Amino acid sequence: MNSINGVTTSNDVTTLNPAEMSQQDFISAVYLERGEMLDSEVRRIIGEIDKSNAMVNTVNTLLGKANLAEYGASSYSATTWTANGGDIVLDNGYGLKVQPDGNGGTSFVLIDAEGNQLLYQSQTLIPVPAGTTVDALQVGIPVMSDMTMILDDGTEITFKTNAPDTAFNAADFSGGLADITSIIITRDNQGITISNLDSDAPVISAPTVETPTAPATNNAATQTETVTVPANYMEAFVAYNASDKESVVTSQVGPNWKETWLPVLQSKSPAEQAAFLQEIKDAGGINVDWDVWERSNGDDHYTQTQTYSPHYDENLSQFFERMIDRSAEDFREYIIDAESGGISIESVQVRVTPPVYSFEQIIPAGDKTTHSHGSISSTYSRDYHGDDDYGKLSHDFSADMAQQMKSDLHGLTPEQEAALKEKLQNEAVTIDWRVEESDGLSNDNYDKSYNFLMVSGESLHEYIDRITFQSGHRVRDNIQWDDGEEDINIDLVRADITFPAFDYDVYEGGAADESTNDPRPINEHSYDTSNNDGHILLESGGLHSWEYGGVNTSHLTQVNPNDGDDRVDGYFARKLAFNQGIANEYAATSPFLTQKEIDLLTQELKMSFSDASGTGHLTPEEWSALKENLVNVRDNLNGNSQLQTVQLQRAMLTYNQNFDAMSNAQQKIYSLLRDIISNIK
Repeated sequence: MNSINGVTTSNDVTTLNPAEMSQQDFISAVYLERGEMLDSEVRRIIGEIDKSNAMVNTVNTLLGKANLAEYGASSYSATTWTANGGDIVLDNGYGLKVQPDGNGGTSFVLIDAEGNQLLYQSQTLIPVPAGTTVDALQVGIPVMSDMTMILDDGTEITFKTNAPDTAFNAADFSGGLADITSIIITRDNQGITISNLDSDAPVISAPTVETPTAPATNNAATQTETVTVPANYMEAFVAYNASDKESVVTSQVGPNWKETWLPVLQSKSPAEQAAFLQEIKDAGGINVDWDVWERSNGDDHYTQTQTYSPHYDENLSQFFERMIDRSAEDFREYIIDAESGGISIESVQVRVTPPVYSFEQIIPAGDKTTHSHGSISSTYSRDYHGDDDYGKLSHDFSADMAQQMKSDLHGLTPEQEAALKEKLQNEAVTIDWRVEESDGLSNDNYDKSYNFLMVSGESLHEYIDRITFQSGHRVRDNIQWDDGEEDINIDLVRADITFPAFDYDVYEGGAADESTNDPRPINEHSYDTSNNDGHILLESGGLHSWEYGGVNTSHLTQVNPNDGDDRVDGYFARKLAFNQGIANEYAATSPFLTQKEIDLLTQELKMSFSDASGTGHLTPEEWSALKENLVNVRDNLNGNSQLQTVQLQRAMLTYNQNFDAMSNAQQKIYSLLRDIISNIK
């Protein structure tokens, strides 16, 4: 910060002597010192939120892998990949685009569901994070011999090379780069090839499926049942204190919807995701309903319904993310066009109502007994002693109430949780709020009730976080605007909810044998078995990040061949790592844990998990066990993120109030001095 009359501040505690400076300098210094402490606190909380969000993203990736391992078949009965011109669409959001490079050769780019890329040009593979640009020398992976990239879902992409134009020179690390002549893509018994990549006329074969060599075995008798999913809407609702910015639609409400619902969509089994997406396509699209209530020119209500359809190469979560982003932009522009003058936003709602759809679910085939569980009541109340902050309702109390509900539901067995979730999808629960307040003019009690259905794919923790957050914003909006209580002094808040009684099934003789822990059957396509994999790299959180030998390629170091006491890093280290061709075969087809993910689980999250292989190649049973813990971890991280957001809002408010107070103090001092000087004159 800039100094004031020679007084500067730092993040260290500064001792101030009021006898050595003027009154205004001393007051300014005190406020500045406090401002820097608050600034440090704000930055600390933002760092914690960023860390939590990064962990949530990694956990969501692991949940996707667990779903693939648990529900995905170990072989294909028909092709699922498509090749259209230079575009190849693979499973699980991956795609490959091939095109001439303008120099007599061919370049290509591999893309994942998040928009991360692996770009090939100038004999280098360049990992590119979504929406950014990179320096090829800093992150590029030199192509010098055969190498295979293993995607998160187990897909193998092998790059075959020709001989380098010039041999690698270890003295100055020059030469050794080679052209990729062909690509072999396989997953289980499905495969596709691309040849003649060293020319401007590449040849792309049609995808093929071969007869499985290792048919799947089932250690327990199972059967399928048809599950019909009701059309329960997915919405986000946020209340505001007369916001004058239409941008909250795109900067807050849209992201709030995605934060709430994208993890739910990704948690659905592959069979359910496919059925959901197909039903949307058959219906010709899905509607997004937006509403804004505002009070700049009376009680205005802006509403718009938009319809979107999936693109041919989109998976379920990709489609919904694009739809919400696009619809938020469109609705914001609609408000700007419709609103004359300023705007004073009271609340914003976005609602997506999915169609009814059905899918086949695998269940044990053994005998079962049906049991009953009674209703579960949860109550939380808190005294606020006349607090005038509406945020206590929409954030503070809601977060505490969610923790109380989770505690009251703690201890349910997996069978009981599954039955309760099915019940909540068809029978709404009611949250009853009571807010007691006194503003000096009257003593008012407000009683509000809100009903919520669960959406298929939500965990109980996600459901609780959603209904407490949304009901908190609704009660704030109803009291502040609908009931006209713009100034409030909150004395007491209470919320009550009763979860309904339900029946649940326990399978006795036919449940899976928990002692079995067989690896997933390996069905390899002949394209894979007849070709050398060479150097094997593992996708580590996206196509922009790769591991080699348990180390991220951007952190690779190698012994300097010219100086045994020196280590080389960066692009030259990668040249040293890949310059020698090796014979290697990757003999696995299921998702795996990278070293980065293992470190997160064991060191950051302090989670233990079973890994019979010792290499991160978990069996379907091990993935299933890990998945249960991951869901709880994700719920806890999301809950912590909400609490951290409340802390950040408080810190920012105090930060702003600090400088407002400093400004007011300065104005009073200078006003007093001005009056004194005026009186002297």
